[in-house]
This record gives sequence, structure tokens and C-alpha cells, in this order.
Amino acid sequence: MIKTRDTTLSIVLISGLLASTELMANSVPELDCLIEPNMVIELSSPVSGVLDSISVDRSDTVTQGEIVATLKSDIEQVKLRASQETLNLNKVEQKRSIELYRDNAITLSEKEQSDHELAISELEVESARANLELRNIRSPIDGVVADRYLMPGEFIEDNPILKIAQLNPLRVEVVAPVTYFGRIEIGKHAQVKTEFGSFDRLVAEVVVVDKVIDAASGTFGIRLELPNEDNQIPGGLKCSVRFFDENEEADYVNLHNTGIEADSVAQPATTEQLGTDDNRISICRRIGPFKDKDRLQLLMDALENAINDFQVHDDMDATTAYQVTTEVLSTRADADELKAEMKAAGVKDIAIVKSTKGFRISLGLFSKQQSAHNRQASMAALGYETKITQQTLNKATYWAAVTTEKTEDELSGLVQAANVKGTDNLLYQSCSTEILASGGS
Repeated sequence: MIKTRDTTLSIVLISGLLASTELMANSVPELDCLIEPNMVIELSSPVSGVLDSISVDRSDTVTQGEIVATLKSDIEQVKLRASQETLNLNKVEQKRSIELYRDNAITLSEKEQSDHELAISELEVESARANLELRNIRSPIDGVVADRYLMPGEFIEDNPILKIAQLNPLRVEVVAPVTYFGRIEIGKHAQVKTEFGSFDRLVAEVVVVDKVIDAASGTFGIRLELPNEDNQIPGGLKCSVRFFDENEEADYVNLHNTGIEADSVAQPATTEQLGTDDNRISICRRIGPFKDKDRLQLLMDALENAINDFQVHDDMDATTAYQVTTEVLSTRADADELKAEMKAAGVKDIAIVKSTKGFRISLGLFSKQQSAHNRQASMAALGYETKITQQTLNKATYWAAVTTEKTEDELSGLVQAANVKGTDNLLYQSCSTEILASGGS
């Protein structure tokens, strides 16, 4: 009887591990992204002149074909009226020439000359009307005014008047490692989570997958299209994307129908799953990480009645970070000048750092390589060359190895009830009792 149960359990575990391996092999992890307007247009005038009026300002919504600004057009209006008067005169002359030709008072050549002058005057009216229309600056797209550069009375030659951003749809730009090339195809969907703002159920569709790999960084670009009908989602937000298959939701439901939690497929059976509520076995669990031992000790004191024993262990976690900096500048004055120039260009979160060879402008330290590449790309768009330096940061953390009959959910609930500061994001890991026997620091 016991042998049959063990065999059945082994089959379930092996099947679960195989399914987990297949899911992991085909999955793409969550990647950093940036939400951008579908297009950004710096609207100018096709002709030079003095700006007469601007009917919109920053953040105003505009529609395609809407007049957003006008140039002074007094001369063009006079030219249009003059051409219309000439047209009216030529219409009368042409009508009279037809009557005279019927009476054989003029030759055919003279009649055709009158017809020709009428046609020319009609074209002159169209030209004058078109020239006047050029003084009306219309929005070429539906969008939002992102910036306003000029004021009425200023002279326009080739400088832009407004910046207009199209926010529906939005572009989601992703830089993915080359290891995932071929797994993401056009038409695939992804869930988008923004760094700021409460935007739920954002689903974007892949519309572009780069065919050329960036050899220097080992990455390739992906572009998704995100509907934004009410312009509620602003452009410029940092985000993350998680790609999924079209049948992923159905598979998730099927896992629940089997009575097995979806997240437990990749996990081996724990002691509390094999035991019963009336006959629980004491197991070892690691709780952490803690930033300092004092808070760990406070929590252990609060859990005194729920645990049998505990030991404290310290771990030295090595994390990789990516710093974006400029090249070395020889003097502090050069660094100050470049920093001021970058700030004037709208660059934020910058600092001067001293090195053995001189000074650099630091543009941020990022935990993800994609974020560093995004920062580097934004600086390149402004005309600044930067480089990415990989760094290893060592940080000490503390863990408690405890023995307890409590399940993970019960233990987590007791930790929350203890209300010790800094214990909101603790991890619970299975461990061996040998850890307890080895002692702690």
C-alpha cells in the first residue's frame, strides 16, 4: 500500500518536473521596456513669415487637419482678391468673344485667345488660394501637443512651431538578449506593466522584430503596439513586458482544475504535503534576507512559540550592476561644463565622479543591462557618447534557518502578524537540518 503511494507520487513529481522544464525552455523572462509615442512631429511652416496666432498649448489634444497656428496673410489675401477680380473680368470678356465670334466679328484665333486668358485667370485664383492656405498650419496627425516653441509675432523660417506626439497607439520598445532571438515573433502578445501609474490589463502586440543583431551588446530590438484610445497612458514611461502564448491562459486554468497549484509544478513535494494536519513533521526552512541581525532577532523573538530552533547565517550576495558614464575628462572644469550642457539639454540624474585618470559624468547605475542600454541610447539621441561598465557589488545579508511544524503559508501569516519593520518581502526556502547542526555566525 505504501509502495503504491510512493510510486504514484514519483510519477506525479517526474511529470511535473518534465512539464516545468518544457515551460521554462520555451519561456522568455520579463524584460525592461520603454513606452514611447507612436510618432513625434516637430511641426513647422512650409513658407516663411510672421506668426500671427497659435490656437493650442502644451497638453492640448489636436485632430488631423485642425488649424493649430496661422501666419500673417494680409498680402496673400489681397492677391487672392485681385486674382478673383481678374477672373471675373475674363469671364465677361470670354462670354462677349463667343457672341462676337457667332456674328463673325472676330476670328477664331481671337476667340481662342479669350478662352486661354480665362483659363489662366482660373489657375491664378487657385494658386493664390493655395498660397493663402499655406499660412494655415494644420496638424498632420491626431495627437497631443508635447511642446510649444514660438509665440505670435516671431518670424518663422525653418524653425518648428509645435511638437505633436501621437499617443494612440503607443510604441513599446524592448531590447532583448540575443538568446531569445527566434522565440518572439510578429503577432505575439505581451503583458505590459508600467513603472508608475495604475494601468491594468495592458496588452500589446509585437509589430516589429529586428533582423539585425547588435554585435557589440548582443541584443536585438522588438517593437510592440499598445492601444491607447483615450490617451490615458502617457508616453515616456519605463515598463516591463512579459510575453505569453495565445493558449497560456487556458493552460493556467487547466492546472488549477487538476487540484495542483500552477506555481507548484516545478517544485518537489515538501514534507507538509506528505503529512497530515494531525501528524505534522518538523521541517527546516530558511527565512530571509534581512539587512541587519537586529531585525532578524526581533522576528525570531516574535515567532518563539511557532519555531523549535533557529540559527543565523550570513550570506555575501554578489550582484551585477551596469554604470553608464562619459569618457574621462581631464579637468574638473571640463566636467562641470559638460554637466551644465547636459542639464540644459534636459538630461536628469547625472553626477560627476572622480577616477584615477580624471573625471567622468555618471548617468546612472542600473541593475539590468537593458536599462543601461536604454539610457545609453537616449544619450546617443542627444549627441552624447557614453560607455557601459559592468560592476560587481557585494552586499551582506542575513538568514534564519528554523525548524517548525508550520506550513509556509502559516509561517508567512505569523511573520506578517509580528509586524516587524523590513519583513514585507522575505523569502521562504526549504533547507536541510544539517544547516542547523553546522551552527550560525
